[in-house]
Amino acid sequence: MKKIAFIGINDTSPWGGSEELWAQTAIHLAKIGYSIGVNVKGWRTKPKQIQAVEAVCSTTYRWYDRNLVEKLTFMAQRGKNVYRWLDRFRPDLAVISQSCNNDGLFWMEACSARSIPYVTIAQSGSEYYWYSDALNQRLAIAYTQAKKSYFVSQRTLELTVKQIAADLPQAEVVRNPFNVSYNAVPPWKPTDKEFKLACVGRINLVSKGQDILFEVLRAPKWKNRPLTVTLFGDGGHIETLKRLQQLWGLQNIRFGQFNSNIEEIWATHHGLILPSRYEGLPLVIVEAMLCSRTCIVTDVAGNTELVDDNINGFVAKAPTPEFLDEALERAWQQRESWYDMGKAASNKVRQIIPPDPIAVFAQKLETLL
Repeated sequence: MKKIAFIGINDTSPWGGSEELWAQTAIHLAKIGYSIGVNVKGWRTKPKQIQAVEAVCSTTYRWYDRNLVEKLTFMAQRGKNVYRWLDRFRPDLAVISQSCNNDGLFWMEACSARSIPYVTIAQSGSEYYWYSDALNQRLAIAYTQAKKSYFVSQRTLELTVKQIAADLPQAEVVRNPFNVSYNAVPPWKPTDKEFKLACVGRINLVSKGQDILFEVLRAPKWKNRPLTVTLFGDGGHIETLKRLQQLWGLQNIRFGQFNSNIEEIWATHHGLILPSRYEGLPLVIVEAMLCSRTCIVTDVAGNTELVDDNINGFVAKAPTPEFLDEALERAWQQRESWYDMGKAASNKVRQIIPPDPIAVFAQKLETLL
């Protein structure tokens, strides 16, 4: 029986959209007969998604606190023992899933040192964060030794090539699973009283840029228009944003209740606004477009691989208040076209995203065994 190791590098939050691809693929492959070993960070409150993985996969946890000092101490004192899990499981293939494009270096090197074939997944990348020369050189070697390097968008792939200054001929773009029906048709809410946008995603100002959105919406013109934006998501900056909402008197911004049924969000909202500073290819864009909703996004990572400016959505040239305001203003002037643009979005996303990304990715991995 072939053995596959799935290593989830994420250690910043118990779960996130970046974990769905490896986790669902691990479950899929376990159910069709592969021996699957999983190595992830342990959390005091176990996410339900990990419980689903644990039910069919041999799961090992890395235990250390989120505190950076404790993590570094752990890695210095016991870190090498973490990689000995590879010696015990001895997989035929390792899948190293990275939240960013550079946080799996040490696992890549551990696999390489043991002559274990490995592939990488990079869910995002950032122009704002570069490794030092020495680490970049190591990362370049590690990437080029991978059997395959998977990226969730073409622009994330290109950014990685630039950052490590190495070509990656074995690189491919793969797609994440989504949380709506591929044939979703949520109803369109009448717009006679107000237009409603949703900002869906983790509440993290560094990456998702909700503060940029707040700065735009504090302008008098937006406060006086029948437009509201509701934030849906969890994260470490919710209380900061609530205080900022009060400080700036932003009655046009609301905080929505968590809703695992994404289609219900789009049954009551007319479009998505996403002021991200960096991304991979946001699942919320895919889901909104599958639900025939237009998107207002920043020109980062893979956003414009799906969103065509003034055709099926609106693109801000950069994640700044000035450019986001310009894109939102264009969207407002064309607000009566949002329904039709959403239909165009629905057609575009289905040209790029397959109905079953997990089956596609699992098949890619099987060809490497």
